[in-house]
Amino acid sequence: MMKKSYQRRHLRAPLREGLLYADGSYVLKASTLNISEGGILVNHLPSFPEGPRISLMVSIPHMPALKNFNLLKMQTFSKDLFSRRVVRATVELIRREELSQNLDNIFRSRFGLKFLDIDPQDLKVVEDYVQTFSSNLIFLQTLIDSYNTDEDTKVRTRALAGILGYAENEKISQLHSAVTKDYKSLQWL
Repeated sequence: MMKKSYQRRHLRAPLREGLLYADGSYVLKASTLNISEGGILVNHLPSFPEGPRISLMVSIPHMPALKNFNLLKMQTFSKDLFSRRVVRATVELIRREELSQNLDNIFRSRFGLKFLDIDPQDLKVVEDYVQTFSSNLIFLQTLIDSYNTDEDTKVRTRALAGILGYAENEKISQLHSAVTKDYKSLQWL
């Protein structure tokens, strides 16, 4: 069987945040995996609410371009310092992916949700987040590629990995693998 590889319609970036959504008169919580201008991939959602559309809210961090940070600023920076904006949208289900490969995932699914109604300012926040995260991810990949150059590069790589949500103390080969996977999923499936 030939594996298909195609370019995505929208650039996407990892986003691991909590998400609130409406199901009738209930407000429930899920978590996000990635986001693009076209929609959002949601995890830890036991089932999709009935109805063609749902309303959701997610907090999106405003991330700076970290390549402009010196080593000291990067070491002392925390993702808790990011300002945030709550984005509200109406979405529809366009894809459901069952995670039944092992017993831990037997009753879980991932849901691909397409934005139907989103404020243009909120869409701009999503676009800015994706562009900046992508730039920071490419910078991290460059640092990993030159990891053994000097001690500053090693420290900068670990600090940047932590800011972007990766484990700072992970083996460099595992960090490289995770970053490469996220980089490939930015634009290609």
